[in-house]
Amino acid sequence: MFLRCLLIPTAPGIDATRRLDAALRLCRRLHAHIGVAFMAPGPADVLAGMASLVPMDCTTIEAVERGVREAATEGKAALRAWCERDEVPFASSNGRLDTTFATWTELSGEVEPLLTLAGRVNDLVIVDQPDPRVPFTGRALDTALFSVGRPTLMIGDTVPHDLLDHVVIAWNGSLEATRLIGQSIALLHEATRVTVVHARTERFEEARAADLCAYLRWHGIVAEAVSLPVEDGISVGAAILAEADRRTASMLAIGAYTHSRVREFLLGGVTRHVVEHARLPVLMAH
Repeated sequence: MFLRCLLIPTAPGIDATRRLDAALRLCRRLHAHIGVAFMAPGPADVLAGMASLVPMDCTTIEAVERGVREAATEGKAALRAWCERDEVPFASSNGRLDTTFATWTELSGEVEPLLTLAGRVNDLVIVDQPDPRVPFTGRALDTALFSVGRPTLMIGDTVPHDLLDHVVIAWNGSLEATRLIGQSIALLHEATRVTVVHARTERFEEARAADLCAYLRWHGIVAEAVSLPVEDGISVGAAILAEADRRTASMLAIGAYTHSRVREFLLGGVTRHVVEHARLPVLMAH
């Protein structure tokens, strides 16, 4: 299996530069295509939300349509400028599909259905770490994890020079972690170094890091198994992030929301802690 299509969803006012940089650094290993999907609410969606606030007339509708067009033009121009700066062909592969190039697509509607359908015909969805001040970021992550069915790569403020230099896998034998491994074999195969970390919780004996390492070896991936003690008063999520930092990981791979989202929201959880506090790129699947 190859990872050929990397999807970057974006929207008006969203700077996709960090995610483009991350995608390109992966593409240097994967020879993949970068697809940028600009998602903006159509006039009907915007007007439905504004109807109770301001009176609707032709002038308002025209202003909404003009704003969306201008935002799309600005976004496309920013992508072209990025492509020129990094010498990435724009909208052309010169007939080859095993080379890196970028394309731009404009979609109209709500984020969730648009990203769900677009993500399902790509191999990897690259999103920003959620920012409460930017609703699109949280909506994109939630949709990518819960609706798309493909691995999701979350990018924070820092993009390592080589995202595949050292991938740390947080393994607990869960269905979510298993799906992540199965869908990310091609990515893991390109990593320079892989470490499997298994936190010592009350269910530690149910799954062993050594077993996953043995499985990965069948796919040509040599990984080191590490048992991670979790001290009293330290959450599993915090312990995993600290271990990834100590080992200078360039990416963390983890199954997302092993417990329900409601439980994690109310009581906290590994995924919630990682999403909120990770400083490195995080590869996830639910």
